[in-house]
Order: sequence, then C-alpha cells, then structure tokens
Amino acid sequence: MRFRRRRDRERGGRGREVLAAALYRHDGRARQRAERWWAAGGAKREEVWRGAWLLLSTAHFRFGNHEKPERAAPVLEFLLEADPTSPYRPRVRLTACLPLTAADPPSGVYRGDPYVDRLVEAALGFPDTDLRRRLADLLSVTDQPGLLEALEAAFRPRARLGPTYLGAAPPGHETRCGLWREGEPNPLLRIVSANPNLPRPAPEPGDIDLALLALLKDRTDLLPAFDQGALAVRLHQYLGTWLPEEVHARCRRALRGLSAQEGLTALCARAIVGDPEAIAAARDAGHRPPDPAWTPVFLLLTRQFEAYREADPRGRALQRACSADGPTDIDDHLEEDEDFRDGEEVLVDRILELLSTDLPDDVAAAVRRSLRDLGPTPDDPDEDFGRRSMRRAVLKRATELEPEAVAAVVDAGYLPEDDDEVLPLLFLTAQFERYDQEDPDGTRLRAVLAERRYRYERTHFRKAARRAGRPDPWPPDEPAPRRGRTSPRTGGSWPTGFGGDSYGGHF
Repeated sequence: MRFRRRRDRERGGRGREVLAAALYRHDGRARQRAERWWAAGGAKREEVWRGAWLLLSTAHFRFGNHEKPERAAPVLEFLLEADPTSPYRPRVRLTACLPLTAADPPSGVYRGDPYVDRLVEAALGFPDTDLRRRLADLLSVTDQPGLLEALEAAFRPRARLGPTYLGAAPPGHETRCGLWREGEPNPLLRIVSANPNLPRPAPEPGDIDLALLALLKDRTDLLPAFDQGALAVRLHQYLGTWLPEEVHARCRRALRGLSAQEGLTALCARAIVGDPEAIAAARDAGHRPPDPAWTPVFLLLTRQFEAYREADPRGRALQRACSADGPTDIDDHLEEDEDFRDGEEVLVDRILELLSTDLPDDVAAAVRRSLRDLGPTPDDPDEDFGRRSMRRAVLKRATELEPEAVAAVVDAGYLPEDDDEVLPLLFLTAQFERYDQEDPDGTRLRAVLAERRYRYERTHFRKAARRAGRPDPWPPDEPAPRRGRTSPRTGGSWPTGFGGDSYGGHF
C-alpha cells in the first residue's frame, strides 16, 4: 500500500489530491498550493497537469452515459485559465502542456496522460453550454499541433464519402459528407473553417480525406501534395454528391489543373467510361492519356473528332488500346471501376453506344473497321490476349442482339471459343445457312439451351425466331416435382405441442 501511494504521488497523485480539494471542496489553501506548483514549472507543474487529467478520467470525461459533467467542468475551467507562458494560442494552461500529437495514451497503467481528441468531442457535445462554447472558441483559433491533429482526425470520417446523410444537404438534395445540417455547416465544420491554421500540408500523400478541407478553405495550392490518382477519383466523387457550389467549382478547377501522370490516368479513365465531368475537364484542359496507345480511343470517346482523325487514320483505336500496358495503365482503372466487370466490356459498350449517335461518316467507318479487326494475332501473344477479350465482349453483345455487334460478328466471322456456344450465336445473329448445316432439326441447340439457359435471355431467342419466321428453339420449362404423400414437413406444419407423436415425444 505504501508503494502504491508513493507511485501515485510520483505520477500525479499529489496533484490530483490538491486539485480535488481546491476545485471540489473549494479549499483556499489547496488552491494556492496548486497555483504555486503550476507557476513553479518543471516537475511541480507536471504533477498538477497529470492530476487534472486523473480527475477528468475519474469523471469519465467524454465517456458516454458514464460521464459526470459536474466533476469534469471545474477541471476544464481550471485548464482554460490564462497562462502567459504557453507557447501556443490561446495562451491558457491547456495549450501550455498538451503534447504535440493527438495519439491516445499508451496502454497499461494510466498516469494522467491527456486524451487530446476528447477535447474536440467536448467542444461538439459537452453538456455545459458555456464550456462547450469556450472549447469551440479555443479550437477555432489554436495553433497547438496536438489540437490541430485532433481536429483533422475528427474531420476525416465526416469528409469520407459514406451513405447518404439524412438532413445534411439542403431540401431536395442529398450528400454523402457528414459536415452540414440542411446545407449549413455543422459545429465541427464551423470550427475548422474558422481556424486560420487549417488546413495544414497533408502528412501523407494518401491522406485523401483532408483534400476536402483544402477545397472548403480554397487552399487548392495544397492539392499537389496528395496522391494524384486518388485525388482525381475523389474529386469526381465529390462532384457526384451535394456540396456547396463553390466547392464543386474548385473541384472542377482542380481536375483541369492536373498534371501528374497518375492524376491524368485516372481522369482519362473516367472520361473513357463516360463520366461527363471527366469528359468536360479533359476537353477544356486538353488533357491526354499518359500512355499514347490510349490516345485514339480516348479522343474518339470524348468526341474530339478532328484530333481523332489525326491520331487514328487507319481505324485501329481498339487494337492500339489492346497493346497498352504498364502499372498505371488506364485498363487498371477500368477494371477497378465498381460499375463495370472488366475493361474490355467497358470499351466495347462505349464504342457500340457511340455508333448509335450522329457520328461523321468517316469516323463511323473507322470505328466499324476497328470492331471487325479483333481476330487473333499469333505473332503477338500479349496483344492477342487483349484482342481476345475485346472479341468476347463483342460476341456477348451480339448474343444480346445489339445491332452493331451483330453486324461486326457476321462481317468478321467471329465465333466463340467454346464450341457449345457456337449454335446459339449462329441462331441469334441469323447466320442460318451455317446453322442449318450443323443443326438441321434444332435438337442440338435445344440441348445446349437446356443445359446453359442461365447464359442467355429467352426473349432474345423469341425475337430472333420471330424475325426469321422460325420456331422458338427455347426448350420447355421442366415441370415442378410433385409432392408425394411422404414429402417432408414444411415450416408451416410445426406441431402444436412438444410431446406429439410425430416427434416421438422429443426433439
């Protein structure tokens, strides 16, 4: 016991005892002692400082329903008193001794180490209105590094795009950022917006959530410090949800100012998949993919036809895209896009969609040539892999009766690599001369469809059959199995008692 008391005294126990007497029992002598120890600095001040946090700990400071605000408030008021020796603003006891980071105290025996992040929580939700306002005012002006780090830590999850926050955006809008209430800044956003020492340069390039803080405070000069590929993606995401119009304007300006390879790759990938904001940014700024192999298809899909004609006079846009490679290749971004299964399908879908618009005749002819020249090239296995993937995507769309895909498959003579998929393709693309040679009575096609009906849509075969005046080849549905008298019980036949004969008197 003596050892424990001595250890407590060495670690702030004496300071806790003195402060408890001064703050809770209003002992004048104890208050004078606390003031003397604080003014003495060094180990004496350390005792008072740790004693204060020990008292906050016993008051369960910001610990949910267990908190004792009436016990925490006097300690906070003591720490918010003026201290001209503090090296940070505002010059109060709190900023005089806080650590320079917001890291939690080490695990193990608690020695009165401060929980810096709980000061931010108190500024947002402490029950005492006056103390909550005083803490918010302190955080709005402080330059103390630990408190700035705690504010950034509180900002990150609210800037990270989550589900739609109900009541955050103005009426009629939705936002995936948790920093507003009905379009007005919430308490945390008011604090960080007022603090002149935020934002700080990002400590890590991947700390992308802090990019929103730079955008909110019009510090776009800090954006180059972030990972540029992640930044480009996040800027697009911010443009897809409600944010104040001036923030959207800064996002657009930042997209047009991208210059690093990673950022341009991400931007061009989004333009290729049809993102309107990415297309507008690329066209306005004259951006081009870092990999020249992607330039023709990029120019084509962003409808920059004059530049496309110069970049692809032979109609080889898809073939050149197949040959692109590298760790920052656009194909990597296409495959990672959550809206698409793989990059080749993205490109084929976009090309087919483009052909349904009012293209200049020479451009449309070049695109169709490219679609019809995706056959195997044994001399280049790497390109052959990409071409094969493209060809599979064209074949898939042909089985869905996409007119341009059907025309490309018929003209180029594309066939599936799986022999069992040849007959369905021949029927759906109306290549009946060859189909009749291989399956004159239709039995083989029906057998394939009976086994692989999950791969196809029945309506497509009905439509193809109706066009050609042929019988629908879809096999009849299998009859549902009839339930016999010995069928097992269903959930609706549970016995009414626990001792029924059906269960032999037990489970």
